[in-house]
Amino acid sequence: MKLISARQAWHDCMYENRDSTLAVAAQKALLGKKGRVANETHPDRKETNGRCAHMLAAGLVQAAILTLPKPLQHFGHTLYSPLANGNDLAIAHGLVWLGSGLGGQLTARQSERAYWMAMAAINSHKRAVNGRDVLAPSEVCLFIEERLGCRIDPCNWARDYASTWERLAKHIDRLDAQALKPVADVVACEQGWRRGPGWRWLQEDRDVVAEHRAQRYAQHRDQINASLCKRLQAMSEKQLAAWAARMKTYSAAYRAEWGDDVLEQPDVHRRYHDRVAAYWSQRERLKQVA
Repeated sequence: MKLISARQAWHDCMYENRDSTLAVAAQKALLGKKGRVANETHPDRKETNGRCAHMLAAGLVQAAILTLPKPLQHFGHTLYSPLANGNDLAIAHGLVWLGSGLGGQLTARQSERAYWMAMAAINSHKRAVNGRDVLAPSEVCLFIEERLGCRIDPCNWARDYASTWERLAKHIDRLDAQALKPVADVVACEQGWRRGPGWRWLQEDRDVVAEHRAQRYAQHRDQINASLCKRLQAMSEKQLAAWAARMKTYSAAYRAEWGDDVLEQPDVHRRYHDRVAAYWSQRERLKQVA
C-alpha cells in the first residue's frame, strides 16, 4: 500500500488488494492443476514482506481514522471507503443536514427539498473527489423529484436553490477537511513531507481564520494604510520597483489560494484589496520604474 494522499490512503486501507481463495482456485482449474505441484511456491498465499508492509500502513491509517468523532468516521467512509454501506450514508446525511443549520431558516416546503438536496450534495462531492463531474442542477432536481414525487424546474435553480446548494457544498468541504486531517498527518509523517501550501486548512477552518483576520485588520486599518502610504512615498525608484514585483507575486498567490472568495467577500479580504489599491495608487511612479 502506497501512501500517496489522504483520500487514497483512506480507500486503500480498507481492503487488501490480492486474489481471493476462489480466484486462486479458478486460476488453477484454468491451468489444469490438481492439488499441489512438487516444489511449487505460493507467494500470494503467504505472509510476505509486501503484505506485512501493507498491513502496517493500513493499520496506521485506520488508527488515525478511529481518532475522529464517530459521525465524521461515517462521513469519511461514505466518501472514500470501498466498504461503505447505507448506515454510513444515513449518518453522513444527518451530519451534513443538521450541521448546515438550514432547518430553522427555511419554510417547511423548502426544508423538505433541502433535506434531500443535502444527500445529493454528498453524492456530488463524492463524484468530485473521485475525479468525476459534479452533479448538474438538472441532476439535483431529478434526484429530489425521485424522492418527493414533486416537479422541480431546473430553470428556477439560480433563484430558489443555488444559495442552499452552495451552503451545503461549503459545509461538506469543511467536514471533508476535518475528516481527512488525521489521515493527512499520517501520510505526511510517513512521506516526510514539508507542510506546503494549503496544509493549514486541513487543521483549521479557513473561513473562520479569514473572518478573524479581517476583524483584527479592521481595528487597525487606518493606521496600517497610513503607515504603508508613508513608507511608499519614502521609497526610491529602485525600492518601489522591488515592492511592485513583490506585490504581483503576493497578489497571484493570494488569488490562487482564495479564488472567487476574494471578489465575493470583499469585506473579509479587505487587506488584500487595500494592498491592490495601494499598488495602483503608485501607478504613475511605477510607469517610470517598472
